Amino acid sequence: MKRSLGLWIMLLAVNIIYAQNPAKVTIKGTVVDTSDVPAPYPTVMLLNPVDSSLINFTRADEKGAFEFKNVRNVPYLLKISLLSYQPRQIGVAPHDKEINDLGNVKIKPISLELMEVVIRSAKANLSFRGDTIEYDASTFKVPPGSTVEDLLRRLPGIDVDADGNIKSQGKDVRKVYVDGKTFFGDDPKAATKNLGAETISKVQVFNEQSEQAKITGVDDGKKDKVMNLELKAEYKKGAFGKITGALGDQERWAARGNFNRFNTKEQFSLIGFGNNINQTGVNWEDYGEFKGQNAYSDFDSGDFGFNNGGGRYFYYGGGGEGLQNRFDGRGFTKNFGGGANYNYDNAKKSKFNASYTYNQTDLSLDEFSLRQTFLPDTTFFNSDTLGRGEYRNNHIINSRWEQNLDSNNVLIVKANARLSNQDATSLQNQLFSNSLEKANNRLSIDNNSNRDTWALTSSMIFRHRFKKKGRAFAFSAAFNQNQNDLNENFASLNRFFTTEQIRQLNRQLNRDNNGNDEIKSSLLYTDALSKKWFFESFYNFSQVSSQNQRRVTDLELNDQLIENLSLFSDNKLLYNRLGTGLRYSHEGINLAFGLAALQYNLHGEFSRDEDQPLVAPAVDRTFTHVTPNVDLSFELPNNIYLNSSYSFGVQAPQFNDLRPVTTYNNPSFRSEGNPNLTPELSHRMSAGFNFWDPASFSSLNFNVEYNLKESQIVYNQIIQPDDKLGILSITRPENVSGGNEFSSYFWVNRPLIKTKLTMSINGGINFSKNPAFVNGIENETTSRGSNVYVDLSATPTAKLIFTLAGSLNLTNISYSIQESQNQKIRNTGIDANVKYQFAKKAFFESNLDYNIFRNDRFDFKQDIPIWNASVRQLFGKSNKIEMRLAAFDILNKRLAINQNGSANFIERRISNTLARYFMLSMSYNVRGYESKLKKNNWF
Repeated sequence: MKRSLGLWIMLLAVNIIYAQNPAKVTIKGTVVDTSDVPAPYPTVMLLNPVDSSLINFTRADEKGAFEFKNVRNVPYLLKISLLSYQPRQIGVAPHDKEINDLGNVKIKPISLELMEVVIRSAKANLSFRGDTIEYDASTFKVPPGSTVEDLLRRLPGIDVDADGNIKSQGKDVRKVYVDGKTFFGDDPKAATKNLGAETISKVQVFNEQSEQAKITGVDDGKKDKVMNLELKAEYKKGAFGKITGALGDQERWAARGNFNRFNTKEQFSLIGFGNNINQTGVNWEDYGEFKGQNAYSDFDSGDFGFNNGGGRYFYYGGGGEGLQNRFDGRGFTKNFGGGANYNYDNAKKSKFNASYTYNQTDLSLDEFSLRQTFLPDTTFFNSDTLGRGEYRNNHIINSRWEQNLDSNNVLIVKANARLSNQDATSLQNQLFSNSLEKANNRLSIDNNSNRDTWALTSSMIFRHRFKKKGRAFAFSAAFNQNQNDLNENFASLNRFFTTEQIRQLNRQLNRDNNGNDEIKSSLLYTDALSKKWFFESFYNFSQVSSQNQRRVTDLELNDQLIENLSLFSDNKLLYNRLGTGLRYSHEGINLAFGLAALQYNLHGEFSRDEDQPLVAPAVDRTFTHVTPNVDLSFELPNNIYLNSSYSFGVQAPQFNDLRPVTTYNNPSFRSEGNPNLTPELSHRMSAGFNFWDPASFSSLNFNVEYNLKESQIVYNQIIQPDDKLGILSITRPENVSGGNEFSSYFWVNRPLIKTKLTMSINGGINFSKNPAFVNGIENETTSRGSNVYVDLSATPTAKLIFTLAGSLNLTNISYSIQESQNQKIRNTGIDANVKYQFAKKAFFESNLDYNIFRNDRFDFKQDIPIWNASVRQLFGKSNKIEMRLAAFDILNKRLAINQNGSANFIERRISNTLARYFMLSMSYNVRGYESKLKKNNWF
């Protein structure tokens, strides 16, 4: 107490003495070592002498010179941090002149015997270690109960937008590690919303090499910005968890819980949830805790070579994560789920993960849509009212094992399985009208369906690095299987609004049985030609076998087979790719160019039933192409990065598009196949620029991408009147030449007031032109769009976080036929968030998201302000109990709206969804928020 009183008396005396001093000054100096040699690039900070909180910062230049311009003329602590030197801290008193030149400030090298002592005792608010920026989390104040996301908002140089996306140095943070382990996988928001800020000791941001660079030991110029959260010692072992229950008006309820127990090698987790507030899975914070360090393992797909194996993508659904919240905002859901997870990590030898999850969702949806379809000489409308009920569940087992056989050999084995079921009922009414909006006919559809799916994905990857730098070998093999069985009881009634009131009834049973098997493998060999030149060779192979049977029977004729709607297909796709490339890597310059020869062999047989003759000659197609690839990147002085690339893409047609027959569910909308299709060919070019200023933590990022389509598959349409159906639409895939896409993106971030107020601006311009044919006449659809997003993030005190953001999205869609149907879509948004600690353990949080939708073509105007607010209170000595009163959509305005235009139609969809409700929740934290945080002057 006496010490604090004396300090304040001293500061008061200093202020009186220097009352006539300038209000603002420039503080400058030069950092040198004990031999008066300039120390390059040290971190220099101005700290508050009362609590050592960070006020301002910069990074000195290569000659050790630093300067703080136009800062308040008050007492400071000036702290200098540089790797291999002892931290230096000096007092800076108010100055009687506008320039306060400190001259040479000496720092001492760390002797080996003092290294460990200094590392343990020295705390720098932020420091630079090569390309790593390190923040001492304990020196950035946030209220108890804050998440890592709240902490990140206070760190200079890190930008967190309203959706929780993270950027650093002008680049997206792609992954987040916890204690150097893949704790939450690819989505950084999982980690930032999961852990409490009180668990973090340090935050480190750095560049991570690509997976191939890790294998070969050769820098390929491809780096991702990643973050590591270092836990405090007391949180690296033990148990933690959280249980939450909530009740609301309108019979709303929610419950979730998780429990985790772990030590330095093992982690066991349990999780569960249930609700009727449209959370179809757990939120990210619980999911991240549950999955632990193996939340994602997509980095080791085993597809080697440029373009990740050449674009061979086959989805089997076997390794999906069944607990994540994937609700698209439409309708009402009731949800349950849970699971168990086990991780074992012996960092030097083995890593193993196994998990089981289950979830189920019961959906109720009502939706209205209005579509206008236009033809070369006319147009028609259809309004669609849909009522849908759906129940689905998933059982998922995931496992992954990684073994370091020795320092040069790694073996990875993965296996994932999924068993799913879906029951759905839908009632759909479609009203078709002519160009004068006079009703032609009404089509009513009643569809009841049941779907059972089984999927398995498995793979093995072996990596070997030779003693010679740059020489490495890798091998992968995989087996994937998928079975999808669907039964549909389909009925349609078509009413024609003529004088005779014609009615047509159609009742049929559709049975689809689809099975797919894939085996694939890849090889990779790299070697060094010199210290700067390297080459690589790779081989990719896959074979997909599929049998698909669709049996359609007429329920009005004793389940008799409708042959013209039934189809059995037996298909095989064989893929081979062999390629090689050269790479130059030296002093920040990376140039890679290569060629690959690829071949697709497609064989398909189609019949009405498995034992019946073919309905058309078998499809036997072979496609061979040579694909070049070029990558160039420069790492220039002063933190400037340039990159560019070119690739030639080849994508084989899908078997479903090659079928030589017509299929449909809705009789008014039919699709034909085209056995004469050829692959899609495209030229893709990109370029980027990135600049980061470590002195001010300002960033500038700009990227452009252009895709020229040499050949693309489009779905041409024939739309015509039909005596039985009213309007008949037939689509057929065709190859067309032409079409292009352009997109650009920029991002600027600059602190307006260091550590207090940061502004970021991002946006882009995009353009696309794609041809298609409507009734034999070419229709070229052109889309032009632009968007801009401005964000202000303020952290004026330790108790307040405030963000304000605005966005504007403009889209113009034009058509070469029926130009009168061109449309302009305008979406504008304003988002404001505030978190405020208004009492010792009480907090207020509020969010206002105001969206404005405009579409002149539909004369559509919709303003949707969504306002949420809550008050929470912590209880107990360790703050283990939390109560929250929350109001959602206070203004009762929530709607799900979608506007789009494509090919020859424009459409608007409006769906019901959960609107205003109130909830009272109580949470119990197994560990709580440690009360010892008070020692850091947090109150």
